[in-house]
Amino acid sequence: MDKVRDSMGLGPYIRKEIDSAIKNWCPNVTLLKKGESRSQKVWKFKSGSDFIYGYLVGQMEGYIAGMIVGRYGKIPDAGESKEIRKMVEVRAEEIRQVMSYHEKEG
Repeated sequence: MDKVRDSMGLGPYIRKEIDSAIKNWCPNVTLLKKGESRSQKVWKFKSGSDFIYGYLVGQMEGYIAGMIVGRYGKIPDAGESKEIRKMVEVRAEEIRQVMSYHEKEG
């Protein structure tokens, strides 16, 4: 745990990956919007934007956790997972802004 926690405390490597995740996944909004009708039938959500936002945030958290597994050979524990979630949550407004831009473009 200390090895992963130390790396997350240092931050630049993980933060750079979060920046990359935001920039690389948010363009998927247009693809997800195209499949929204089918997804709504399967998942029964009320708000397409909320569903897509949650989907993208989940993908980002999973990517960061996978990156830690790849780098340290260890699945993040509950505390580390909470830390990953917080790292993505503090970027919520930025993610919404990038999503909004891509929703308008699509």
